[in-house]
Amino acid sequence: MSKEKKYKKKRAGSSNEWKKRLAEQIKHSVELEEPVVDKKSVLITAAVLIVMTAITVYAWKTADEGREWFWLSAAFIMAAVIVNLCRFHFSELFEVLLAAFAPAAVFMLVESYTHLLSQMWEGPVQLNLMIYYLFFGFMMFILGRPGWAIIAGSALLAAAGLANYFVILFRSSPILPWDLYSIGVAASVADNFEYTLTVRACNVILLFILLWMLCSKMTLKIPQIKLRMAGTAAFMAGMLALGGYVQTDAAAAVFKMDTTLFTPTVLYRNNGLVLSFMVNMRYLKVEKPENYFQDTLNGIQEEIKEDGQLENASGESDAMPNIIVIMNEAFSDLKVLGDYETNTEVMPFMDSLSENTQKGWMYASVKGGNTANTEFEFLTGLSMYYLPTGSIPYQQYIRSEIPALSSQLKSLGYTSVALHPYYASGWNREKIYQYMGFDEMYFKSDFAHPEILRTYVSDLTTYEKIIERYEEKSEDERMFFFDVTMQNHGSYTRSYDNFVPDVSVVDGSGYYLAATEQYLSLIRRSDEAFEQLVKYFASQEEPTIILMFGDHQPADYVVSAIDDGKTEGEWYDFTESEELKDWSDPTDTAGNDRKERYKVPYIIWANYDIEEEEGEETSANYLALRLLKAAGLPLTDFQRYLDELEKAIPVLSAKAVHLLKPEEGGLDNETIEKLWNQYRILQYNDLFDGKHRLQNYFGY
Repeated sequence: MSKEKKYKKKRAGSSNEWKKRLAEQIKHSVELEEPVVDKKSVLITAAVLIVMTAITVYAWKTADEGREWFWLSAAFIMAAVIVNLCRFHFSELFEVLLAAFAPAAVFMLVESYTHLLSQMWEGPVQLNLMIYYLFFGFMMFILGRPGWAIIAGSALLAAAGLANYFVILFRSSPILPWDLYSIGVAASVADNFEYTLTVRACNVILLFILLWMLCSKMTLKIPQIKLRMAGTAAFMAGMLALGGYVQTDAAAAVFKMDTTLFTPTVLYRNNGLVLSFMVNMRYLKVEKPENYFQDTLNGIQEEIKEDGQLENASGESDAMPNIIVIMNEAFSDLKVLGDYETNTEVMPFMDSLSENTQKGWMYASVKGGNTANTEFEFLTGLSMYYLPTGSIPYQQYIRSEIPALSSQLKSLGYTSVALHPYYASGWNREKIYQYMGFDEMYFKSDFAHPEILRTYVSDLTTYEKIIERYEEKSEDERMFFFDVTMQNHGSYTRSYDNFVPDVSVVDGSGYYLAATEQYLSLIRRSDEAFEQLVKYFASQEEPTIILMFGDHQPADYVVSAIDDGKTEGEWYDFTESEELKDWSDPTDTAGNDRKERYKVPYIIWANYDIEEEEGEETSANYLALRLLKAAGLPLTDFQRYLDELEKAIPVLSAKAVHLLKPEEGGLDNETIEKLWNQYRILQYNDLFDGKHRLQNYFGY
């Protein structure tokens, strides 16, 4: 027999052997073991059954719709019982197929917590799959056992997906990279929220558990240490390369990714959790503006000086007034969202104030949370508009002394006092307040025998602390109080022995109506406490001016019972774009991210004559300027610049920008664009270039 014939015969024999082995693998994909059931499998089954049933029952109690899909939960529980009760093993072929399919399955499950996979864009799906397969490949080689790798990797991703689900539920925004700086803050308030599970989220958790049970039957190993090291290095390099690539503009263009940072929840739905998180990491660093040169900065500074001194005073006080600023937690007037009636007035005292009072509306850059950003804008005069969506300057950017209202007033002779009846570590406030020049700080432990509403210190307690410190001051001492309250903090779904809601919505309905009514009842308590504060200082001879404003509106679920999509004014006067252009599609007012969801009231009252105003609209970065002008105090060069900017752009927040047209009293487009670019340059100089900061420009 020739060599060629022998080779062909051998090759045919190998092929037949391979086919025979494949057929055997398929035929015996699952092999039962003896005994089929033992004591260990019974115990494991019982534990798994208890856990999965408990999750399902919890979801049944908390889900507000979709209960007809609980039959799937029962099916998943039954499958898990069978998998754990019976002792068996998979064939090598089945294990390979399971390992190959698992990354895609985990990707689908992670996204299914919050939306349907069909809602995602095609290009980002491809990128997500690449990321997942690289990650699980890395896990398989580093652990050496595909089964263990799938369990460990999917457990991490399942936890991340569930955390993202709850974060969206609580604050209406997904997890962002800079949230990692806020873990301590989140943990401190975590027990105050109600953790509800939708039927979909419940089934996703059950499917993860079922996947783990299946993978626990896998026995495949990668025994060669050199192969494991090489594989680990290769997949690690792949992850790093892909991680860098997805943050480029080229990747966004090639894979047609959603790049609209304005609505993070929509961005995450279109691009996926993991990909969106990785892409957003590029925004941890803020790019230097174009034309950022020392000559440009000097030119801006000289331009303000040449304009001459601005007339600051709008009041008639001859002496520096005491200043009290209250940034009231979640304080808002939900009437801007819907036309509803309540059984009693929610803010009767504040509504009644008119003499020596300025009332208006402030557009916040956040809703449902991230209080520190409104605080940052108010105290510094800087805007979140120029910073990455979801970022927290208190935790990401401020690492040393920074000019602020507190240090400015301190230089005028004021004693600056910060009060916050919660933990000093929250949003890094203890350090930030030092950087901002506060002389005194009072946190939760400094409030002796406080009044507690629900689980938080009441507004009234903080006002009593202000009065106590005011009465201790020397006769010639002037005080600046900055009070960040906690009374109205979420959640609003629990019942409390020490707080009974007394405001109800007439003919109200909806799953979260009780939460809405609890919230409105808390706002009424804020109104009552504010009345006591005002009445006290109305009886004092020393001039005192008080500003109160809300930091943001509550989360979407709280307003769902009364939000009918109401809009005010023309939306095309506002823009949510990073470019200077008018918004022309009025249909974009619909939904929870319309400008009205960021609108909160502010009120300035004085116990002496000040100019009276009502209905003005502004944003947090201008609010301190308005306060100083009402108090008749001198402005810094930067505040004089803001005063000019406000005439052209009266609202400049991360979520809404209002440009006044020339025919409405605004400035021409060329001047607006110039001021706009100057603001970006000045903000970068103040926040990121402390070495070259125009110190005299931002201070006196």
